[in-house]
Amino acid sequence: MRDRRVLVLLEEHFTFTTSELAVLAGFGSLTTARHRLAVLHARGVLHRARPFRPGGGSFEWHWMLGPIGARIVAAQRRVAPIKPAKVAARWRKLFHGWRWEELHAQHAWFCTLITTAHTHHGPGGELAVWRSAWRVSRTWKATTDGHGIWRYPDGRELPFVLLLDDPPRLGVPELRARLTSIPDPALPFTHRAGFRPDTVTLVWCSTLHREQTLRRAITRHLGASTGMPVALACAEYAERVPAGLHDRVWVPLGRLHRPSGRHTLAEIADAVTASTGPAPVATDPAGYWREVTSNDQVILDHDTDGRRCA
Repeated sequence: MRDRRVLVLLEEHFTFTTSELAVLAGFGSLTTARHRLAVLHARGVLHRARPFRPGGGSFEWHWMLGPIGARIVAAQRRVAPIKPAKVAARWRKLFHGWRWEELHAQHAWFCTLITTAHTHHGPGGELAVWRSAWRVSRTWKATTDGHGIWRYPDGRELPFVLLLDDPPRLGVPELRARLTSIPDPALPFTHRAGFRPDTVTLVWCSTLHREQTLRRAITRHLGASTGMPVALACAEYAERVPAGLHDRVWVPLGRLHRPSGRHTLAEIADAVTASTGPAPVATDPAGYWREVTSNDQVILDHDTDGRRCA
């Protein structure tokens, strides 16, 4: 079951490091993850590579579906397996361009969300759903850094889409364009099938100065009549508090705007529920949008020639 979870994660999110898979797949320890992933690599289930660091040396192992792993995925879904040449092409594109840094930032944020929840000061819970940025783009035509649903121990849920602010790559105009692509419950023509009206847009930046700049830009962009719930936080502030992402670090904006103060993600979830009512029952209109759990089969993409492939 754990090996299947690894295949599910790699099929949906393309690549992970050893330490990330240790957290996400439930290995229990980094040593256990290293040993098991090495076995899967020796059997051809996984492929691995170590990208070079700009200043010298290399990063830790990055894992991806190997030839046998791709065949397992294809057999489970009864489709044609991905070609080895295409796997090699994906690796070249990933580790020789900006895409690797973008994926690394996305995966690091979600792993931090999981690990900080189970610290002494964390609220507990689990990441019930995690969709990659390309899946969100394909399903909802929205440019984000991923979609997730955090489920608390008492059953409350916080559905969200993530926007990572990376100043060298993403400026304020680009952030506004990303916000525009996300459905706004107050604008019926932006409705997307399967997009819950209580979905919060989480904007994450690096410094307090950058947070102030984005706060003004987002407030001006959304206006007073927006129905979009938005929460903004920065890494510089989150590093000072015990529970990190789950602590009082989030500034509510948009429909959730408050006069002052920071809030936890749990309080953000309560505020959204109070303003929208109970969440609707989730639907699967596209046919391939399924929750990734330990018992699920792997989601597949469509190849450029129209065939379904792993």
